[in-house]
Amino acid sequence: MPLTRSEAARLSRRTGMKVEDFTWSNKGVLTLMNNDLTKACMFLLTDSAEKFAEGICSVYDIRPKGCQIYPAVLNSEDQAIIDDGCPYGSDFETPTEEDSITLLNLEERLIRGE
Repeated sequence: MPLTRSEAARLSRRTGMKVEDFTWSNKGVLTLMNNDLTKACMFLLTDSAEKFAEGICSVYDIRPKGCQIYPAVLNSEDQAIIDDGCPYGSDFETPTEEDSITLLNLEERLIRGE
């Protein structure tokens, strides 16, 4: 999951972790790392390494915008769609034009390195 610099800073302040301890740079964009043992997000509380294991987000109240809007993602035409990789995709409503705008704004912030 990509993060803006301000989201990373907020996560760092709230968790006491250094930004470098939970992110990696993906072509200049900060991206959340996965836990080596569970293969899930660093902030997902789970003991399982199974692909669709249940867990609880430990930073839910300050989770990044990408996490908030997921499983909506942009397709190649910049339209919001449900991510094919989401095992619960059928449980969500079709994304709206507003979702597309939110994702495009987030993408712009990520590209600018905000």
